[in-house]
Amino acid sequence: MSAPRVAALDHLRGLSILGILLVNAIAFAQPFDVYSLPNLSPLKLTAADRLTWWISTTFFENKFVTAFTLLFGVSMFLVGRDDRPHLPLWEQPLFRRLAWLAIFGLLHGALIWHGDILLAYAVTGAFFWRWRGADVKLLLGFGLFLFIAGNLVVVWPMLAAAPVIADPEPVLATVAKMQAGFMSSLAENVRVWAQGEWGELVQFLPLTLGLMMIGLGLYKTGWLRGEARPRLYILAVLAAIPCLILSGGSAFLAQAQGFPFPETLGLYDLAGRFLCLPITLGYAAALILLARASFGAWLLHPLACAGRMAFSNYLMQSLIMTMIFYGGRGPGLFGTMNHAALLPIVIAIWAGQLVFSTLWLRYFRYGPFEWGWRSLTYNKRLPITR
Repeated sequence: MSAPRVAALDHLRGLSILGILLVNAIAFAQPFDVYSLPNLSPLKLTAADRLTWWISTTFFENKFVTAFTLLFGVSMFLVGRDDRPHLPLWEQPLFRRLAWLAIFGLLHGALIWHGDILLAYAVTGAFFWRWRGADVKLLLGFGLFLFIAGNLVVVWPMLAAAPVIADPEPVLATVAKMQAGFMSSLAENVRVWAQGEWGELVQFLPLTLGLMMIGLGLYKTGWLRGEARPRLYILAVLAAIPCLILSGGSAFLAQAQGFPFPETLGLYDLAGRFLCLPITLGYAAALILLARASFGAWLLHPLACAGRMAFSNYLMQSLIMTMIFYGGRGPGLFGTMNHAALLPIVIAIWAGQLVFSTLWLRYFRYGPFEWGWRSLTYNKRLPITR
């Protein structure tokens, strides 16, 4: 029922779940338009805000969600090995796993935070289902094609759009609604989620499916398991460096020109979108090389624990951040912080999740939400204590 743990996957998953928070932080604290165009913030951008945005965009944005999607393709394969051909489709563990993930995604997106990714994974997983048995060449080849085509689907509307001056009024209206109280913030979250979710499901499905295929292909070759020759990982790290330079240069140009629309989401986003895959693989390779060092396993152990509890940590990030920023759930600080002010909060959550995950897994086999999801997948209450 449980495949042996692969340390390389846990390390990358742990780094990803922490890195995703830095990217998402501004979307918890400000209207989603500010996430796309920082100059729409109701607060003046400081030099520290600009630097934090540049670091996040260059080194984090698209990179860690890419890693997470690669790993989801692998998890689909590992869980799918428990399938029993004689059972109907709806009784297969993997089918139930995706169905429950869709339910969690609907609840998370509508009731907690509109930036949910779980529903998109569940829907794409239904398309990926039959690809688990494909050979490596087909997975990598077709996956790369979908990755390129999917990015074009996402960025092309911005490349073709005429330049306009973005309207700040919707941002101010959203801030007022999110600060008004619990029911007001909940209603606004539902509105934003419903307005964007279904279009994004269609728009991002080819890209997400392609990355799942690539992830599984790399797993089957042994590369993502950390079993390839060291020189291949060194080459991946070296290949990521010029990609990061190009990505950082594009972000610098967008910032220098005042985040123009649609160029910031189109022309200046090309490098970040198309080069995120080699950069992500460079990060993965660096972790694999570090894990092979004499002190690597010890140093990366907290990261592996955070990765083993990625589902719980992802949901806890949403709960903590919305309690801080959404009206009626806590201080109600929505619209009062920009990128640099959010950094101490993000770092505190990183530290807390690394410590909590390490301590929790000393006594329990799974994270709390992982255990619930796994029990629902297999239709029985699984043991959680060691």
